[in-house]
Amino acid sequence: MASMTTSFLERITAATRRTVADRVARVPLDALRDQIAVAPAPRAFAAALTPTPAGPARLVAEVKHASPSKGVLAVDFDPAGRARAYAAGGAAAISVLTEPEYFLGALDHLATVRAAVDLPILRKDFILDPYQVYEARAAGADAVLLIRALIDEPTLRDLLALTHALGMEALVEAHDAAEVRCAVAAGARVIGVNSRDLRTFAVDHDVVPRLRPLVPADRVFVAESGIADPGGALRARAWGADAILVGEALMRAADPAALARALATAGGGPTAALFAGRPTPFVKLCGLRDPAHARVAVTAGADAFGLIFAPVRRQVTPEDAAAIVHAAREAALSHSALPSLSQRRGAGGEDFPLAVGVFVDEDPTTIARIADTSGLDAVQLSGHEPPATIAAVASLTGLPILKAVRVSTEDDFAAVERTLAAGATPLLEPHAAVGDAPNSRYGGNGRPGDWELAGRVAARWPMILAGGLTPANVAAALAAVRPRGVDVSSGTETEGVKDEAKLRAFAAAARGAIAQPD
Repeated sequence: MASMTTSFLERITAATRRTVADRVARVPLDALRDQIAVAPAPRAFAAALTPTPAGPARLVAEVKHASPSKGVLAVDFDPAGRARAYAAGGAAAISVLTEPEYFLGALDHLATVRAAVDLPILRKDFILDPYQVYEARAAGADAVLLIRALIDEPTLRDLLALTHALGMEALVEAHDAAEVRCAVAAGARVIGVNSRDLRTFAVDHDVVPRLRPLVPADRVFVAESGIADPGGALRARAWGADAILVGEALMRAADPAALARALATAGGGPTAALFAGRPTPFVKLCGLRDPAHARVAVTAGADAFGLIFAPVRRQVTPEDAAAIVHAAREAALSHSALPSLSQRRGAGGEDFPLAVGVFVDEDPTTIARIADTSGLDAVQLSGHEPPATIAAVASLTGLPILKAVRVSTEDDFAAVERTLAAGATPLLEPHAAVGDAPNSRYGGNGRPGDWELAGRVAARWPMILAGGLTPANVAAALAAVRPRGVDVSSGTETEGVKDEAKLRAFAAAARGAIAQPD
């Protein structure tokens, strides 16, 4: 298997060129053009893969007979029946493998699927020649797969232009940063990041979070390979995938409609929406009590500031909070040209940080009332709120939810996934590395948490790191943990009072800490 996989791209390229030459001899290009002229219009592939802002990822469900690494996936292969099951389960589009030698596919499978369902159909093959794009359209494809690793940049541009000229869409597939940048520059509207390296067949689950920032928000981002269950779909969506492409797991499923439904409704959308269009790391300055400090948060480039309504030293009233929120928005509007604000956007397109209300085991109706009175943009739940409470607060307020999750061991990691599944973004308070009292063992008390433990969480799910962060250590924390965001409160205070210099220093240190992917 090793020798086969290491030369797979070369082998598939040679095989594809042979089969294309044979098909050209049997069906001339003019005949394909005649078929295209009378074919039904293409269905809108990119639109089908565009989710609602906080909704789950759209599912591209794959029909394929076999794979070179797993062998035959379905003994009783029924492309139309499988496609109808996917459609019944909520798939947004169907991918059909048409490569004959290694995947046992055929263009007839695509034509059969196109007739069986009303969804857009992707021809998944190893496209090297314009002839393959024409025959895809003639067979009823609404989109084709273009793999950057197989073709050079000029060929990609030519095939992409031809695809668009025929009214179709292209899913341009990449595996590393250079390939993603090439796809973006070529004008690809749908960009897929394949977690599987086609040279080795190894799957790297970090590819999606690592490369997602390189794809502009106006393109459709598709996560490919390595997704087999709702947890994988949730993770991909939370990291910002608009759509997921799933093949093997669905082909092996005893009830493909049920698995398709679970994948298509897996969640993660609220976290994707919270971070969309905002830089990495997301910076939250918490515990503000003065309008002047809110103005500092704006000019320092914070993405969010926290207002604490729980009965603690930093508590504010709804009236205080409304004044702070007003001051922040006035400052943002008067400083809208600041570079620090240029990558952020408010709900109406304005450039201002999110006002986050922090509550501890509060009644959801009270939270909703305070959120409305104070003009909050998001809610943070920092107590022992169960998923039902998260859902209730989200429903009553219509706002993004952050949920503090306290992690002591890997046994607590399931709570992070439950938080995401419930519709909230985890704000991680890891077990303190040093602590001698039970109430001192979690973040939020000025003590740094266990960054190694937090790093294992951050490698799986997008989260905000809290606990013991300061201007002096935030760069080290970001390098060690690599969270999606950071949250600070006491670390920007001097003798219990917010320090403007520390607020600015924290934001500046965080902003300069993480480089773009190679």
